[in-house]
Amino acid sequence: MSEPPDRHRPRIWVLLGSRVGDNNQLLALAEALGLPFETRTMSYRRRWIRWLRLFPKHPFLLDRRSRRTLGPPWPDLVIGIGRRSVAVARWIRRRNHGKTKLVRLGNPRADPKLFDLVLTTPQYPVPEGENVITLPLSMGRHRSIDASPDEAQWLAPLPRPHLLLSLGGVTRFWALANDTVADCGIRLAKRAADAGGTLIVVGSPRTAPATVAEVKSALAGQPNVALDPPVRFPVLLADADEHFVTADSVSMISEAVMTGKPVGLVPVELDEEGRQELGREQGFSSDFRDLRRFWAALEQRGLAGTVGEPRAGAVEDPVEIAAAAVKRLSGDCVE
Repeated sequence: MSEPPDRHRPRIWVLLGSRVGDNNQLLALAEALGLPFETRTMSYRRRWIRWLRLFPKHPFLLDRRSRRTLGPPWPDLVIGIGRRSVAVARWIRRRNHGKTKLVRLGNPRADPKLFDLVLTTPQYPVPEGENVITLPLSMGRHRSIDASPDEAQWLAPLPRPHLLLSLGGVTRFWALANDTVADCGIRLAKRAADAGGTLIVVGSPRTAPATVAEVKSALAGQPNVALDPPVRFPVLLADADEHFVTADSVSMISEAVMTGKPVGLVPVELDEEGRQELGREQGFSSDFRDLRRFWAALEQRGLAGTVGEPRAGAVEDPVEIAAAAVKRLSGDCVE
């Protein structure tokens, strides 16, 4: 006699896009559910914004190849992020006669009531609601990675404590001033030297070559500074005794905080567009992603400090918070 179908295992689709950071958040959540899931990679037409405005409930903003991946059997649960895949998720639910539950990450830039669950973070102006959960940090695939023999050999002779300076780059409304970063690098090199340790500096794909060059110039010749480490970032993250992160990167800040080590933020400044859009607001922007809202939340929780006074605080893993909420929702998907 064959076993009855498992009514407690919903069909889950994860709508991936082109942004690595967004996809990592989606996959971190999907993997934490402990349930099988399928991915659909969404590629958009060049003038997708026009199609989204004209047809906010249809997948016409997708290219043909992506549209062909959408078909029955329809999912019980769809997990997506950002603005563009909102129309796709809503269309899937209609095709499934309203039975599909929708989970949104980040800022959907649409009424949260359109979704069953919205998982956001403090920098976004998402209105509060019973179906909205504001996570303390952004989600990431926080996996422990052992150092390779070569990486361990490179790190071993560097005196401790290890201070890790992680550099981001330009993001909308905010600029990373090269002289500010270089000055912070000099201060951190002295902090490391006073403690008998080492400052390790690492860039990211968003870090401008000019920023890297100015930091290297400012720190040239200092014996307790290690530049261009031949070590993977997750290994450096786990190895560091203190973290210092440029304040433009929510994901890098979140990763640093999750280590439980002291974290200090390297300040960034508003660019011209930021001064026009965010600078006019009293307090935080109610229309745009505002990093100041995220920094304030960190300060309130005691999760990060400054270059001079880094802070460490306890916080629940945002992936666990999000997964628990989605499990509660997915339990209703197949009823």
